[in-house]
Amino acid sequence: MFFRRTRPSTPIEAGQSFLRRRNDDFVEVARVLGVSPDSFGIPHVRYELTVEKPQSHGIYIAGTKVLSISAFAETYSAASA
Repeated sequence: MFFRRTRPSTPIEAGQSFLRRRNDDFVEVARVLGVSPDSFGIPHVRYELTVEKPQSHGIYIAGTKVLSISAFAETYSAASA
């Protein structure tokens, strides 16, 4: 089994926000709290996730999550300023 390592095109740093638009019209907003390696040296992103439904102005706070930096980069894209 081979794993493909991808490097994020945008540097991921604490304080940045990233988005994921889902097919059900919800938008996930991930605000990075920090990036640090695990015990194997693999960098992970700790982030706070909120889910928004733009049409109804509903916001759900999903809490703090952790993903490897490569999985995070594949899932979320940088938010526009």
